[in-house]
Amino acid sequence: MANCPNCGKKLTLLNVSQFCPHCGANMRFINFEENFYREAKYAELAQANVKAKIKRFKGAFIGSKLTIARLAAAFLPLIALLLPNGGFSLKLPLVEAGADFGLLGLISLFTGSGLSYVLDMTGSEVFGAGFAALRTALFSYAAVAVMAALVLLSTVLCFLSIKKMQKAIAAFACLGAVTSVVSMAFISAFAKASQASAMIDGRAGFGLIAAAVMFLAAAAVNLILDKKGVPVEYEEGMTERAEIYRKLRRGEVKLEDLPQPVVETEATRLLEAKIAAEEENYKKEVGEEAETDG
Repeated sequence: MANCPNCGKKLTLLNVSQFCPHCGANMRFINFEENFYREAKYAELAQANVKAKIKRFKGAFIGSKLTIARLAAAFLPLIALLLPNGGFSLKLPLVEAGADFGLLGLISLFTGSGLSYVLDMTGSEVFGAGFAALRTALFSYAAVAVMAALVLLSTVLCFLSIKKMQKAIAAFACLGAVTSVVSMAFISAFAKASQASAMIDGRAGFGLIAAAVMFLAAAAVNLILDKKGVPVEYEEGMTERAEIYRKLRRGEVKLEDLPQPVVETEATRLLEAKIAAEEENYKKEVGEEAETDG
C-alpha cells in the first residue's frame, strides 16, 4: 500500500488514477522537479562509474604494448607445463602404468586412481622410499601448476586494482620460478631413488627450465608495468564522479546535498552557457511579441 505524496493518506489497490481520491492532487507531478534533479544527479554519477570501469578494463588489457605483452605472458607458464619434464612408470604384477611429469599427465593422475595408489604405497617397508620420492615430486609439480594458474587468474582480474594486481602477479610468477627449480630437483631425486626399486621407474627431464623462464618473463613484464604505470585516459571529471558514486553507495554522502551538475567540467559549462543563451533568446522573442501586440 502506498501513500499520497501530497496529503499522506493511504491509497488502495482500487485507486488507479493519477489523482489522489482524498485531496485531488495530481500525484504524478508532485515533487516532479526535485525527483527529476535527483535522478539526473544519480544518472550522472552512475554513468561515470560505469565508464571509469570500462576505461580501466580496457587499459589493463590493451592500454599499451606492455599490457598486451602481460596478457600473452600470463599463458606462457601453463603452455610450458605442457612440455614433459621426465616421467615415471609403475611395474605392477599384472599391468604397467605410468605418466609424464607434465600438466596433462598430472591432471590424469590426480583425477584417476593412480595418486591414491602412490599414496598407499608410501607406507610399504620395501618400496616406500621410492614412492615417497614420487609423491614429493608430484606435489612439487602440482605447486608449479598452481602458481601458473594464479598468474593467469591474477592477470584476468588485474582490472580490479591495477597497481595491486601487478605486484601480486609478479610475486606469483617469482614463486612459480622458484617452485619450478625446486620441483626439477625433486624429480631428479625421485629418478635416482627409483633406480633401487623394482616396482617403479623414474626419469628426469628439462621441461621445467622453460617454465621457470616463462615465469620470470611474466614477472619482468609486470615489474616494468608497475614502474611505468598503466596508461588509462579518463574524461574530465570522470574519476571525481566515480569516487562520489562510491561514497554515495557507502552512505557517506546524500544526493540531496550534491549540486547539479555534481562535478563541473568544460562540457557542463558549455551546456549551461547554451541553455542560458537559449533562455535569453526566448525572453527577447517574448518581449518583442509583447511590444508588437501592444
